[in-house]
Amino acid sequence: MNKLFPIILFFIIGGANFVNAQHTIQHVQALQGDPKVYTAKKISQEIEIDGKMEAIWNNAPWSSEFMDIEGVHKTKPKYQTQFKMLWDEANLYIYVKLEEPHIWGTLKQHDAIIYHDNDFEIFIKPKLSSPVYYEIEINALNTVMDLLMPKPYRFGGQAVMHWDTKNIKSAVHVDGTLNNPNDIDSYWAVEMAIPFTSLGNFGGNPTPKVNSYWRINFSRVQWQHDIINQNYIRKKENGKIIEEDNWVWSPIGLINMHYPEKWGFLKFADDDLQSALPVYYNIEKTAWNIHYLQQLYKNKHQYYTADLKLLEGFSSYVEKNLSKYDIQITLSADMKFYHILLKEKGKNYYFTIDSHGNYTTNYE
Repeated sequence: MNKLFPIILFFIIGGANFVNAQHTIQHVQALQGDPKVYTAKKISQEIEIDGKMEAIWNNAPWSSEFMDIEGVHKTKPKYQTQFKMLWDEANLYIYVKLEEPHIWGTLKQHDAIIYHDNDFEIFIKPKLSSPVYYEIEINALNTVMDLLMPKPYRFGGQAVMHWDTKNIKSAVHVDGTLNNPNDIDSYWAVEMAIPFTSLGNFGGNPTPKVNSYWRINFSRVQWQHDIINQNYIRKKENGKIIEEDNWVWSPIGLINMHYPEKWGFLKFADDDLQSALPVYYNIEKTAWNIHYLQQLYKNKHQYYTADLKLLEGFSSYVEKNLSKYDIQITLSADMKFYHILLKEKGKNYYFTIDSHGNYTTNYE
């Protein structure tokens, strides 16, 4: 192995104690899948948002089909789901088609807990160096719930429910009959225009640059149902509602959408629709794998380690990439806090992460 990590010990007072989801090495293994990439073409005309796929959408390829959130080893979703994306100077456009023989919805209040109906969900993280991300959910009644997450729940984040996606446009088209159990439907489709200004930070131009990337993912929550008095309700077994299916575009590996580092990538393109992971993806993956393994180590020993070779899973998930990076580890005197910097040799890319899940980058 090339030169390893300088170690700096320092004193730190206090610090939050957040619950992390990596309980076993099997959980870490489940998080190893590489994310998907979708390349969206830039267009010059605004799209009419009516839920129908007009000719402009012929410029966009269909995504791969959704699969179970835990990955390909799980049962293939019963119904097909695919999306398309386009963009212009003002908006990100999304069209999704959800195959469904029984289209129903009950929730009509904005910011209701939409996933209590069958729904379609969008997770967007525009700024790679910021933990902030957004979630937008919609049901077949075109009822929207949207929220801002300052950071994932597992790091102490709390949903900001009073945040709204300003000036968002959405429409639902139903090929069938809504809330009618007497026939078999075909699909429901959602079309959205999400203004970049609604997702922008203070100052600066919120419109993405050509060939830049966002983190993004899509989820479909699907419930089993019963029909009682001509109404759809979520099916129960032994008095409890049967757990929902979670079908996603880019699998997480665990049943938890709030792993932004495991979402797919959206590439903003002009004419070239080739898709590839960004060049800095591996440095992120290596840093997060160190973070996951450090959590396992602390769960067992009650403290972190500055010797990465002691981490369970080091040879499988970290070692093969270390020769690419210069690494600096900063460890508190009580060994209950760490900060790691990875810098790619011969390039300017770096990624830092600490034991609370805080991170920084320099490639935006």
